[in-house]
Amino acid sequence: MSFLPKLFVCIFLWFHLCNILKANNTPPSSKVFEPFRITITNKDVPNVMMRCDDLGGEVLKPGDSTSWKFRMNFFDSNRYGCRFFWVEGSNIRKFSEFNAFDDEIHDLCMNGLSMNRCYWYVSQNGFYYSNYNVSFPSSLWSLKHEWKDM
Repeated sequence: MSFLPKLFVCIFLWFHLCNILKANNTPPSSKVFEPFRITITNKDVPNVMMRCDDLGGEVLKPGDSTSWKFRMNFFDSNRYGCRFFWVEGSNIRKFSEFNAFDDEIHDLCMNGLSMNRCYWYVSQNGFYYSNYNVSFPSSLWSLKHEWKDM
């Protein structure tokens, strides 16, 4: 066997060995190509009626969650505005309206090793955000929005 084929085989094996070692020491995929996932969970509000842009409406009872995933568009201008209503019986007690995903939340989701995951927790105190799926309450959750009276 001449020198050139031996070199080719060595480079080929080295490349695959590096990829195997890298796969064992890094997160499962690249943030750049990983889709974003937004998850909203109702902690303790009797019924949360919500509607987010282009996603339709939903009612979350305590403990219920909803989520959706998407990839950033060409202009990195994805935005999901949501309206939330605190419903008890047939009465709407409170409401809130904000972007569940925009430029600010994009930057928060990209922070750390969250792999483009964004978590919202709806409680009677308001709307908490974290880019980690950890128990609530904890120091990794921050209050972002409050309920407004009707």
